[in-house]
Order: sequence, then structure tokens, then C-alpha cells
Amino acid sequence: MAHKADKPRSKSANAAKKETTPEKRPKSSKKKKIKYIPEEEELLSSKEWLKRYGLKPLGLHLEHLMSSHKHSSQFIRVTGHRVGAKYCDVFPKVKIRGEKMHMELHHHELVQYEENLDHVISRYLRRWRWLLLGPHRVFGTILEEAIVICIDTSGSMITVINELKRELCALLWTVIKPNKIKFNIVQFASQITKFKDSTVDPDYDTCLAAAEFIGNMMAGGNTCTLEALTEALSDTSAKSTYLVTDGKPDTSCRAVLKHVSSLELEKQQKIHTISLNTSDEEAISFLKTLSKQTKGRYHACVTGFEGNIITHQLLSNNLPASLQSEEDKSLKIPAYSGDDLRLLSKAIVKARKFMANSQTYRDLIADHSGDTEMVNLKICGSEMIPTVNPEEISAFGV
Repeated sequence: MAHKADKPRSKSANAAKKETTPEKRPKSSKKKKIKYIPEEEELLSSKEWLKRYGLKPLGLHLEHLMSSHKHSSQFIRVTGHRVGAKYCDVFPKVKIRGEKMHMELHHHELVQYEENLDHVISRYLRRWRWLLLGPHRVFGTILEEAIVICIDTSGSMITVINELKRELCALLWTVIKPNKIKFNIVQFASQITKFKDSTVDPDYDTCLAAAEFIGNMMAGGNTCTLEALTEALSDTSAKSTYLVTDGKPDTSCRAVLKHVSSLELEKQQKIHTISLNTSDEEAISFLKTLSKQTKGRYHACVTGFEGNIITHQLLSNNLPASLQSEEDKSLKIPAYSGDDLRLLSKAIVKARKFMANSQTYRDLIADHSGDTEMVNLKICGSEMIPTVNPEEISAFGV
């Protein structure tokens, strides 16, 4: 009986313990760690880089930051009009994705948001410039630890072969060797010439021999893309193949895609395609399909200096985006077809759009409150200070 009497006391003690134990904070209320974009560039695709440092991961997606509620109104039969709720006069109204909402962000919160966004836009532009310079401009970003580079040296490459050889040597000494990427080079035209039987370590002597191999390349002959890819994909030590060409193969594009697909059933290896001075839409479509089919990336070698000029203009004025001239704000980011530049350019365009929207919202808050001087306030540390001339404000780390 004593044993039975003890049981309920045990349960009540446990229940009391649960009642006195403080509840854990819900996950949503935990303070998130602030993420930063490292200054040193990482060998990542733009897709992976933006997964880490995009506007959403950094907590700078403007629509996600805005605390807002739907505009509410009711039809009054006597007057024949719709009348808004009482709180509708308190908050300014904005349209988000076509829906009328009431914005609850404060002016100083938007100012702080713009400062943070200034840093991010500047960092995006620096990576964009990095992708447009050196061997990255021609070959894109090399990601894997063991690669095969297939170089088209057919007759159509004669106008670009010397520049290609220089950039390939630069890739060898500035990317492959420092990052210890195992490599092999396959040259193809009418026949195939391999640097080594399989991928090798990028030590000094090997890189020197590879530079000599590259220097002896000559353009001429047909384009045996199918045979070159078969040779490259047969190397079991390689993780991916980088195909550099300026056009279609001699055989049909469908035959190459079908053959590569049959090879991929036995061995998974990505094919990253790189087009050089290619304007043939059919050739571009073939290269994009080939890379997509093998879960690789498509890169188009960037010619001209338009992207670098725009980047220089946006970075050299040493002003945050909120203080840039209307001429700088209207500069359009060029549209690129290559996967890495296209995704990063899209992120830059979105960030600049959020900046413009944030400035519009600040003006709306000022007009709604009737405080015209609020528009001219800038944040400095934890204090709000008025500014007479916007040009007197120092740059926020840009």
C-alpha cells in the first residue's frame, strides 16, 4: 500500500518540477549570428557563393525585413465608399508584389539597412570585377580538385589561339598550382594530343612542362569534340572536364550529347563548357545543353571592357550607394549568358533595386509623419545626426 501511495507523489513531484522549470526559448527568438562576406575570394560557383552570401542568408532581403500588415477597408452603404480602418492612417501604405500593405519600419531602421546594403553591393561588385579579370574571364571559376582541360585547336581557333595560350598559362600558375589542383590537358583538332595519361600533381616541374606543352599548340584541322570528350571522361582520377571551344563539333550535336549521356551512366563526371567568341546560337545551345546534362556550368568568355568600366565607375567614387549620383544609379549591369556572371549580376541588380526601394520608403515615412527634415537624417554609430550637405558625409566602408 505504501508503494502505491508513493506513486502519485512521484508523479506530482515530476509535474511540479516541470512547472518550475523555465521554458526554453523558441528557435525563432534566438539571436541569429551576423554573417560577413570574407574579403578573400573563394573558388566557388556563383550559385554556391550566393547560397552563403546572398541577400537572404545575410538577412538583407528587404521584403522579408519589412514588418507589415494588409491594408483593411470596409464598404459603407450610406456613403457609398470604402473607408479604411482607424490604424490605416497611422502607417504609410506601400505596394509589395501588387498588394497594398502598411509599412511599420522606422526611418532609422531603413537608414541602418541601407548602410549594410552599401557594404554588400560594394562586395558584390568586387567579386564581379574578380570574375572579369585574368584567367577567370576566359575559363570561369575552377572548382574541383582534379580536372581535365580540353582545348579546341581546330582551324577556326587560329585568331584566338595565342591569347588562349597566354590565359591558359596564367590559369596554370595563378589558380591550378597555388590551389594544388591536379590537372591534365587534352588538345584536340583532327587528332588528339594529351599532356599526360591522367591527372598529375601541380608541382613546379610539372607546371613548367605543361607550359611548354601549351606553347607548342598550333591551330588547324577539324573539331573532333566527341573523341576528345571520350578521352577526357575515361580518366577516372578526374572530377570534371572543362571543354574550351568556339563552336560545334564535326559530328552532330545530338550524337555528342547521346554519347556523353551513355558514358555518364557508368561514371558521373561534370562537364563545364566554355565558349570563346561564339555567336552561333546553335553552338551556344549545344554547349549549354551539354553542361546542364552533366550538372556542370556554362561559361562564355567575356570580351570587351564594358563590365570593368561600369564596376570601376561604381567603386571608384568612394561613396555609398545611397549618396551616388543619378548617373551612377542609372548605370545598367550588363547581361551575361555565362552561369556565374549571370547569377551574380542578377544579385547586384536586386540589391540596387532594394536600395532604391528603401530610399523611397524613407521619403514616404517622412512625408507621412510631416517631418521633412527626417529625409536628411543619417545614422552615425548610435546617434542620429542631421546633415546639411550630403557630400559631407563620409563613405560607409565602401
